[in-house]
Amino acid sequence: MTNSYLRPGDQHKAINNPFHDERPRINEYTAQEIATLQSRLDKQLGPEYISTRPGAGGSKVHYLAAEKVINLANEVFGFNGWSSSIQNVQIDFVDESQSTGKISLGLSTIVRVTLKDGAFHEDIGYGQIENCKGKAAAFEKAKKEAATDALKRALRNFGNVLGNCLYDKDYLQKVTKL
Repeated sequence: MTNSYLRPGDQHKAINNPFHDERPRINEYTAQEIATLQSRLDKQLGPEYISTRPGAGGSKVHYLAAEKVINLANEVFGFNGWSSSIQNVQIDFVDESQSTGKISLGLSTIVRVTLKDGAFHEDIGYGQIENCKGKAAAFEKAKKEAATDALKRALRNFGNVLGNCLYDKDYLQKVTKL
């Protein structure tokens, strides 16, 4: 006869710990590499990297374009020093107009950016489209938008040069006057 009772602590062994990365770290950074990375990440963006679009109430929204943040990540970490992966896609709504048959939808995506030493950041992005002619085109546009938004938001968590400085109002006032 076997003992079917759990010993203290056994109940936790079957649960996946989201904070424990089961993948082995591929390549640790040296102390010098960490110092160099930190120095690069702490730098502020120059005005040539910052794009602007109209915001609510006549305000301006400052952002870092996707191609620029990817190029910066390649410069900082190396082209093979980082990777990104979609962790989750959640459809928030899909509406089809009864009169026109056009599709409106919104979805969110979580993207993880992982460095060569296993360090990572995740963030959420959102994509939406209104009155699209077909479901496939609507999903394509919304998924790309959400994945790009999430990638940019995840990368900014690494430091100022990857877009985090755009959340500093004092910095934005100085750099946009140049």
